[in-house]
Amino acid sequence: MTARPGRLEAIQALLEVHSHRRARSVLDGDYTSVFRGRGTEFEDLREYVPGDPVSDIDWKATARAGKPLVRRYLPEHRNYLLLLVGTGRSMTAVAPDGTSKLELALDVAGVFAHLAIRHRDVVGAVFGDAGGLESIPPHGSRKHIEFVLRRLSDTTVDPLGPPSDLPAVLDLAVRAKLPHGIVILVTDDADLGPDGERSLALLHARHQIMVVRIADMSPSAAAASEPFDVETGLRLPDSVRLDKRLVEQAAALTSVRAQVIERALATRGIAHGRVTGQDDLVETLIGVLERHRHAGR
Repeated sequence: MTARPGRLEAIQALLEVHSHRRARSVLDGDYTSVFRGRGTEFEDLREYVPGDPVSDIDWKATARAGKPLVRRYLPEHRNYLLLLVGTGRSMTAVAPDGTSKLELALDVAGVFAHLAIRHRDVVGAVFGDAGGLESIPPHGSRKHIEFVLRRLSDTTVDPLGPPSDLPAVLDLAVRAKLPHGIVILVTDDADLGPDGERSLALLHARHQIMVVRIADMSPSAAAASEPFDVETGLRLPDSVRLDKRLVEQAAALTSVRAQVIERALATRGIAHGRVTGQDDLVETLIGVLERHRHAGR
């Protein structure tokens, strides 16, 4: 996949198009609340969002603006954000809205990287598949974050390429012994398996973890054109993909698989969400951040 220059600018444009100002303010506020503690040096004002401490409201500025505004403070130290992204040929499939699953995964990673740079945090990444893994150490410059997103964008994702290997991605993150921080795992509905669940538990013991999954388009969807199974390469004839009984069975199996993953995450108290396309991406991320914030109370 060809790299796109200025990925952070593209993310900013996506946020402008697919979310209103209030949603962006909530997203920013929820990200801030994930890290405990704050600095003491004033930075700027932003619109109040539910969950902000009432003590942070600047009443004079609120009176002038005619809407509640809260003070933001510079952090006393830079926080750490780790992006874990599972790639592999399953990411060549498309989401329900027709967008490439990899493209949505990049957008999710990009939104969190955008928030990190706004808050002067450092960003690292671990990603890959059965064909190889890559680990990028944390740094906080805009140039570095563009490099991280470009490396993710350059990841070779081919229908004939290696399969995904999420357990290996999680294991590499464990072995890297990274500093305490926030871990954002971006994947599809890949099965963690015993090894993956064990690594996830180890990461959860050290970090604050959130999981964002990218949904698959149903092969029976009207938008599906000559669908095929990216894992096997087998095309699905219309006689199969449009058979009502088979469609219902496939939907039931997909639902059960998703529920198994969600139960495993919920059991560990890990906030998670499922993106179906660009239109629900921002709202899904807000939901994940808010569930994580409430779970930590």
